[in-house]
Amino acid sequence: MKVLAVLLLACSVCFAQEVRRALPADRTPTAWDSVAKFLAGVPAAPSDPLEALRRTPGYAEHAAAFEAMWSRYNEHYFSPIRVWSSAELAPRISSAAPVFYFFGGPDAISCLAFFPDAPDYLLGGLEPVGSVPEPESLGPDALGESLASLRASTDVILSYGHFITKDMKSGLEAGGFKGVTPVMLVFLAMSGCEVLDVSRFGVGAEGTVVRGGGGLPGVMITFRKTPLSAPQRIHYIQANVADDSLRTSGAALKWAGGFGRGNVYLKAASYLLHEPYFSGIMGFLLDHAQSVLQDDSGVPFSFFRDGSWTCRFFGTYSGTLEIFKKYRQPELQAAFAAGAVPLAFGTGYKWRVGQSNLLLAIRQDPPRAEPAGPEPLR
Repeated sequence: MKVLAVLLLACSVCFAQEVRRALPADRTPTAWDSVAKFLAGVPAAPSDPLEALRRTPGYAEHAAAFEAMWSRYNEHYFSPIRVWSSAELAPRISSAAPVFYFFGGPDAISCLAFFPDAPDYLLGGLEPVGSVPEPESLGPDALGESLASLRASTDVILSYGHFITKDMKSGLEAGGFKGVTPVMLVFLAMSGCEVLDVSRFGVGAEGTVVRGGGGLPGVMITFRKTPLSAPQRIHYIQANVADDSLRTSGAALKWAGGFGRGNVYLKAASYLLHEPYFSGIMGFLLDHAQSVLQDDSGVPFSFFRDGSWTCRFFGTYSGTLEIFKKYRQPELQAAFAAGAVPLAFGTGYKWRVGQSNLLLAIRQDPPRAEPAGPEPLR
């Protein structure tokens, strides 16, 4: 049955790719869905409000460039991750729980791959929320430059599976489509989702949502995978969660805590949680985690050795990149050597297949008396 489920998922992923080439002719898109598909170069029905802009010089090249990026990303990351998630995550974690993905910036595409059915995705980072002006309000030259900047902002993750902040920063600040919002819209459209609404919000001092501005800036995107699917939401909040900033941005954790316990995801997190000055966000994530899925740059492995967690290991732990060598974890390397399941895709800083690692830690209730080790291999 498990093999059959994986095969069925693989077929569904292939079908999702065809959404880009065969949208229903009788579907009337929302204004935001029209914009998202336009930005991503995804084909739309002839009645689409932005159809005239799609025929302007240079747009075909924009669409072709994004099609090539998506084709590469889908082949090497998105489809293999979806298959892996169906086999390894879906039987073990709650798909009805929210996903907490701090330090990920606008990397919504990874959430959609690993946790396709979550009702709420809570993303956070230092990158600004940004803006998405009406494409037709930009002149031809400004529109071309803005689309080029948008491609630059997304190229790194669609090539390597994670953002490099310094390379992304210039792209997010250039052109008319600024910040993380247009990037997340592109990812939703590329993966075949329909965008229903985009709304800005703020988070007040006590973690309450402030409509119309004020507090920590955020944006919520409501979408659905198919016309018959329940709506899902991506929430992004701009906040610094280092301990010395929590006096002003601690509202972000109060706000996130209102969603209850969920599944924590960490990738290419610069080993920030290995440092004592990120203890506040560390405590929040561990307190609110039903599960933690991460590469070795997330929570130090020692925190999962107190009997509160069952751990599974995937891929290969071969140490860190040289610039992160002080964060090498011999204990984690030994755990991978004792029993890790092969990983068919790359992820994290060591993004090549055969060099990547994932740890899945699932909370035990009640905790065991002995430290958590790897589950037996199947």
